[in-house]
Amino acid sequence: MRKLHIILAAINMSILDDEVMKRAMFTAKETNAQLHFIHTIDIPLMDIEITSQYLGKKIDKDAIKKKIVHKINALNESKSVEYIVNITIGDASEQVMHMAEKIHADLIILGSHSKAKIEDYYLGSTVQKIAEESGRPILVIKNSFQGAYKNILAPTDFSSSSKKSVLFTQIAFKSSPIILIHAYKSLDDFTMEFYTLKSNNEEEYPDFLGRSYADIFKQDVGIRHIDMIKSFSSINKSLLEYIQNKQSDLIVLGSSGSDIVGSFLSSTASYLLRNTFTDVLIYIPLNQE
Repeated sequence: MRKLHIILAAINMSILDDEVMKRAMFTAKETNAQLHFIHTIDIPLMDIEITSQYLGKKIDKDAIKKKIVHKINALNESKSVEYIVNITIGDASEQVMHMAEKIHADLIILGSHSKAKIEDYYLGSTVQKIAEESGRPILVIKNSFQGAYKNILAPTDFSSSSKKSVLFTQIAFKSSPIILIHAYKSLDDFTMEFYTLKSNNEEEYPDFLGRSYADIFKQDVGIRHIDMIKSFSSINKSLLEYIQNKQSDLIVLGSSGSDIVGSFLSSTASYLLRNTFTDVLIYIPLNQE
């Protein structure tokens, strides 16, 4: 199981920067992790070779770093968190992933977009690319910082990657409660008849509904309860509706791993990442985990 020793927080001079900084400093303090910030002067990758020398002369990276340090210090009044600020030039997603690899980051924290309004939940292309290609856990910030998470929801399919995502969440946010949820399709009359089940008494068949897997999963992660959601239509939409009704402040999603091409996010994880209004932790296990 991956531990949390090094955090990389990406800031891009957007409305969500303060929230990213606050969450990064809070998490670093809670876990005693080393904290790095990265700000990238975003230049399209195809233009870098032509303009990098010119830009290096024209852009005052020290002045930009000084401005960012001043902003961080204003939020870190007690000076309780030490940090390192990195200024880079290039494609934002590539620079974040390169820095994460260089410092062996255990978690990447970044805002969901660079739009002007925090109420705009559009998922930016930089976040999407890092989620798909970084091969590391990422925490996507969509809302204002309110201290420790108070209502973490972890949708699970009882898989190994789902279990690892919950265990990592317990390490990263040790003071926050986690609620497990599992959505399953309601059995139609034909299916019930095919499996010789009584259509009015599904509860008698826990193995068929995955309840025995739920008991094993709960024991493995040390959480006593799991909410079982019966879906009569789309499981993705049922999960999203449940998350919105519960007013969660963080949802936890697991992926099936990564290779040299990228991460494997399930259709459900991708759907919730794009559509939920809450912060999202995507846990991506290394190949050797």
